[in-house]
Amino acid sequence: MWFKKKVPQEEQKPAQTATAQPAPDRSRDELIEQYRKLHTEKADYGRTSEYQLGYIQQSVMWLGPIKTVLDYGCGRSLVVDWVAKLNDATAYRYDPAIPEYSNLPIEKADLVLNTDVLEHIPEDQLPEILGAISRISPHAFFNISIVQAVTHLPNGDNAHCTVRNGEWWKDKLAEYFAVVREVRSYRPTTVSFITW
Repeated sequence: MWFKKKVPQEEQKPAQTATAQPAPDRSRDELIEQYRKLHTEKADYGRTSEYQLGYIQQSVMWLGPIKTVLDYGCGRSLVVDWVAKLNDATAYRYDPAIPEYSNLPIEKADLVLNTDVLEHIPEDQLPEILGAISRISPHAFFNISIVQAVTHLPNGDNAHCTVRNGEWWKDKLAEYFAVVREVRSYRPTTVSFITW
């Protein structure tokens, strides 16, 4: 089946603890520009969430009826289309590094997907992103890598600038969501959470 496709191996470095070294200071606009370049140079970059469809749907089916689903940080992934189709919902996309998805299309959604995104956000910018997601919906599915990336940005920086362990991420999400439950993830180098 398409969701059992073999996932490419990534370089696996151990997850850092909550006392990890701070990431280099990156302004939001500079970081978005680095990702625009990366998406231009690598046509398939930003599609790893497609491997997670089965895991996402296993959680979403317990949420109840949804009519709108937003992929926040969608990259080039089609996973939001599949989740929407399986749940008879309307799909929306947002990714500031992809010109055609760079404007937030809705202010509220029944569900927000955020897969393989937060580890790319500098720690000091997480409050802005998590605050925005929590205002869009109390129901979010998060998948977060806890290891360094194989991919480097055009400027040479590792694409994963916030590498923390699962406990740290759960505590961080709990600052913005009343419920945070860890669910099965699609690979041992990531953690997944739902907020319902």
